[in-house]
Amino acid sequence: MAISINGFSGVASTQQSRADTNTSFNRISSGQRINTAADDAAGLAISSRMATQLSGFNTSIRNASDGVSLVQVESGALGSISDNLQRIRELSLQAGNGALNDSDRQALQKEVDQLLEATRSTLESSNFNGVQLLNDDSSQQFQVGPNASETVSIEGKNIQEALQSEGVFDVDISTQSGASSALTALDGSLELISERNSELGAVANRFESTIDSLRETRINTAEAKSRIADADIAKEASDLAANQIRNQAQIAVQAQANGDRGLVLQLLS
Repeated sequence: MAISINGFSGVASTQQSRADTNTSFNRISSGQRINTAADDAAGLAISSRMATQLSGFNTSIRNASDGVSLVQVESGALGSISDNLQRIRELSLQAGNGALNDSDRQALQKEVDQLLEATRSTLESSNFNGVQLLNDDSSQQFQVGPNASETVSIEGKNIQEALQSEGVFDVDISTQSGASSALTALDGSLELISERNSELGAVANRFESTIDSLRETRINTAEAKSRIADADIAKEASDLAANQIRNQAQIAVQAQANGDRGLVLQLLS
């Protein structure tokens, strides 16, 4: 009778079981089903592209939020200027009162001068991170998507120059005729500011809509990436337990086989 003692198949089985156990450990610890290209080469490539897209969405949302902030700063400055001009208009109407004398109108003009100085200061100092908002007609472009063509621009408008053209800084209500002329300049200036606020409101709505769309797309992309790359923890835990039991059983069987081999060798000797 021939006696064969061969432990290679048992060793190979044990090694595979240990490899499966290590794979389960890696997936559970990382939370990822794909940790190396060997796990799923195609899945790794797809999930990597999706990770890049997710990073792009996050940055684009921040960019669009900065655009909203810029619009809000400019709109707030325009609101302050509008309040000043409204007050100047009230003073101009008051100066048109025939019951006032020149001394009264001079007193009103002093307040007008202070309001105009405050307006000029606001026009010159309003900026967003160093970008002048009210005395420069340069446009600002914002990248609001992961692709090069996905941008939103805020068209610049030199409000200070436009108000100067309207003659608002030349308002003089120290005379009744001057008060009457001031109303024309102020009405044109207030209309100009109202139009600019409308433009800014439209751009702000576009930014907000873009942000909502980006957030929705980001959620969908993250879910798709999760389905491809994330580990099923319940399944991996179950596989880990099964592999550990299998590994222990194989070790026990191998130990028994080794013992039997030693006994056979003793008999043969």
